[in-house]
Amino acid sequence: MAQMKRILVIYTGGTFGMLKNEKGVLVPQKNIEQVVRRLPQLHDEEYWTENFANTNVKDYLVLPDGKDTELKVLYKIYEYEELKDSSDFTLDDWIKMARDIKRFYHDYDGFVVLHGTDTTAYGASILSFMLEVVGKTVVLTGAQIPIFQPRSDGSNNLLCAVLIAATQHIPEVTVFFGSKLFRGTRVKKVSNTRIHAFDSPNFPPLLEAKTTLDVDPKMLIHPAGSVPNECRIHDKLSRKVYVLKVAPTITPEVIRAVFDNMEGVVLETYGNGNMPIKRRDIYREIERAVKNNVLVVNVTQCFNGTVLGKAIYETGLLLVECGVVPAFDMTSEAVLAKLSYVLSKTELSYQQKVELMKTNIRGELYNPQH
Repeated sequence: MAQMKRILVIYTGGTFGMLKNEKGVLVPQKNIEQVVRRLPQLHDEEYWTENFANTNVKDYLVLPDGKDTELKVLYKIYEYEELKDSSDFTLDDWIKMARDIKRFYHDYDGFVVLHGTDTTAYGASILSFMLEVVGKTVVLTGAQIPIFQPRSDGSNNLLCAVLIAATQHIPEVTVFFGSKLFRGTRVKKVSNTRIHAFDSPNFPPLLEAKTTLDVDPKMLIHPAGSVPNECRIHDKLSRKVYVLKVAPTITPEVIRAVFDNMEGVVLETYGNGNMPIKRRDIYREIERAVKNNVLVVNVTQCFNGTVLGKAIYETGLLLVECGVVPAFDMTSEAVLAKLSYVLSKTELSYQQKVELMKTNIRGELYNPQH
């Protein structure tokens, strides 16, 4: 018998397994494994019957043979008791996922998380920071069209995600969608209608599914053999973080309302990190918050681009002088996740947390000063 790889697929909810309810709206469905078992591109029923039906791996599914690997890839779907639309996800849901990856870590060769698309970018970033050490491939995926529908993109997304988890050694959190594999801390959802729903604005994909599935090792954070085969998680996260978008109608009262009782704020500014220069009342509120040890990070509203530590325009200089931290080329989702992680490191001083925000630790940023 061919060498086997075992993958755990954690089904959390999302569009992948949704059907319309009596009100005509999509909701997650239970027992998704029964649906997947009937799809020949996702399960080789004949092989399973001949080899596994009466064994201790009878609850696994088996990928059909293909040219991507000579391995026999088995996978088990671990379905959560409460399935959610990802818009309902909170930090507690991602903490549960991280803990489950750790709990089952030594039982499987890789992990796939079936996740709703709306918060995939948040989930991938948060899991990336929580999994401080992970020596196996973790892939988040989902669907724009439910698996029950004939045009579903879910089949290929799941197939590729399982194959990547089984055949590629990528010891970090990733997202596969459409035809590309992205770093978890670099991904953004860019469309709610296109099949290619995700992109990576400031970093190239790790892999593109063509006639083969091959990753360039130079794209990875960790060189081959440099990560121990273990899983270590940090599952205490700050919940006092939020994103505030600068708009022409912003007021000191808005700044104060958001910043009060927060430990960290992602400040989405114009262009290279700019705000209206005439609004000194706004700057005073930001400066007050920073003096009270609120960690404020300046990220561009632009889909692609950077906010550097040195202001380019006068309209960005005051934020630097206020002590606001530049995000460099991080996404808002990655900044929010990193703030939540860094702020929970109670052993660090405020200044150490500032420095950690400016340091690349999960492939989330490029800082030309380092």
